[in-house]
Amino acid sequence: MPESTRSVIVIGGGLAGLSAAVRLAEAGRVVTLIEATKAGGGRARSFHDATLDREVDNGQHLMMGCYRETLAFLRTIDSTDGVYFQKNLAVTMVKPGGKRLELQCPALPAPLHLATGLLTMRGLGVLDKAAALRAGLMLRGEVQRPDDNETCDSWLRRLGQTPTLRNAFWDPLIWGTLNDDPLVSSAAMFTAVLDRAFLTSRDASRLGVPKVPLSRLYVEQALAYLRARGCELRLGESVRALEVTGARVTGVTLKSGDTLQADVVVSSVPPQAFLDMLPGTLPNHPVYQDIARLRPSPIVNLWFSVDRAPFEDPFIGLVAGPLHWMFNRSRIEGEVGGEVMMNCTISAARACVDDPPETLQALLQSELQRYFPAAGPQGPEIKRFKVIKEKRATISHAAGTYHCRPEVTGPVRGLYMAGDWVRTGLPATIESAVQSGHDAAKAILTGERN
Repeated sequence: MPESTRSVIVIGGGLAGLSAAVRLAEAGRVVTLIEATKAGGGRARSFHDATLDREVDNGQHLMMGCYRETLAFLRTIDSTDGVYFQKNLAVTMVKPGGKRLELQCPALPAPLHLATGLLTMRGLGVLDKAAALRAGLMLRGEVQRPDDNETCDSWLRRLGQTPTLRNAFWDPLIWGTLNDDPLVSSAAMFTAVLDRAFLTSRDASRLGVPKVPLSRLYVEQALAYLRARGCELRLGESVRALEVTGARVTGVTLKSGDTLQADVVVSSVPPQAFLDMLPGTLPNHPVYQDIARLRPSPIVNLWFSVDRAPFEDPFIGLVAGPLHWMFNRSRIEGEVGGEVMMNCTISAARACVDDPPETLQALLQSELQRYFPAAGPQGPEIKRFKVIKEKRATISHAAGTYHCRPEVTGPVRGLYMAGDWVRTGLPATIESAVQSGHDAAKAILTGERN
């Protein structure tokens, strides 16, 4: 069949689906995008909240300079100006009582920039710095022989990392990138992050924060890009089942009952939603049974406003507490005057994901008091408050589970899988989602040429 007549359906309008659709449209394919919601964005979206009286993200996201696929996607849709990146890697961690630990990495080649930053980090003792040096010397060898059965906790112990250094650097990085507890999360997934972020170039480790709400950052621009190239956007419609004849996909059936024919289908929905679309006995295939073994890991986001921010940094980490990262959204978005809008993330929030808002607000208030005593006996006063829970924010990266993640291709010809949960070599991040979309598009285009 000539390439120009091949029909492509992409299911899901989040990062994975949109990046796949944009890459295919860029190559001249006419894509039909099917998205269950009217707005799209999946688990990385924004919406207007009446309580906060502003557009907010469903979860705060950090990026890194090593997000090469994400940055390529944003360049294609002309949206790179929407992300603030540091000039050099810098992280501030705050301990209970208000003491700050400052990591400032100088303008040196990787990985010397990180090694120097850790060796000069304020708040670390001689033993901590010796441990950092040891990890730096061993890191390149470690990333070349990852063991998915080893936990991050075991890996850090094997490298002789001190509790202070773990609290100040390693553990917050693990919580933030793997969305799981160091006691259970895979060292192989963590070393994959370290490899890309700290062993390639100095710029790769810089942290970036979206300056605009996520839907404005990429969803609106991607949909406009697709419309301009004649793609069909079916928003507010959802797929009930995949149509499979023999071992080949032939299209999809919508929940409305309509059937759409297609030569190629890319599913970019979460694992369970994908399995629910499989017809007949396909869920019994070993590849799909492995997907069923993947477990979710939740994230709780606390949005709140205060009269005066307790810190001036765009974001900080909180050492050894139930809250992990705190963001000054007003500063990030360039707002001046009035209430200061802030966001706090709780990664792998299994212990509190079912708590009511009043319990989580009380937790936040007590932690503000613990970490920022200079703001007064009660800490900064919370003016407005909103809880946003993503119970299935990412898959769990528990040690030994990477083999359950599928390749973008599978046992059904013409059916491709995308999403931060497929086998990209990375944990379930924005970069993994976009890479999966690009990988699926590449597999489709390469298959057409063969």
